Amino acid sequence: MTRRLALAALILLAPATGQAACTVSASGLAFGVYNATFTTPTDSTATVTLSCSAASGTGAYAIALGAGGGGSYAGRRMSSGSSILPYQLYLDAAHSQIWGDGSGGSSIVTGTDNIPQVGGTSTYQVYGRILARQAVSPGAYTDVIVVTVTY
Repeated sequence: MTRRLALAALILLAPATGQAACTVSASGLAFGVYNATFTTPTDSTATVTLSCSAASGTGAYAIALGAGGGGSYAGRRMSSGSSILPYQLYLDAAHSQIWGDGSGGSSIVTGTDNIPQVGGTSTYQVYGRILARQAVSPGAYTDVIVVTVTY
């Protein structure tokens, strides 16, 4: 009886085939010095990289970005103490598709291209923008965005 239980436990602990082992990393997005007198937006870029170490078969994945401290995809905001500086993150260089979780008018990244490959990676550009002429107090403004990968 003991042998059967041990075998059953080993079967339950064995990984399923066809599952990818993936990690996500992101570079920091730094806007530099924001000047409220500029008449053009302040733009910056960062990257999100999905790396998969093992998989068999095919599978889809989705990459979502959190709303940050503003709590809304429509109104992301950095803060410095009690001061805020609105900004946005986009999927495209034209700054027309807000990168979020697919809700509230936001979009996500989806794909299947590298999940089946051992050692495969996909890198995606994040386009950040602060609109021009926002009256803000001097300070170091920051926000934290959670990157979520579903596969």
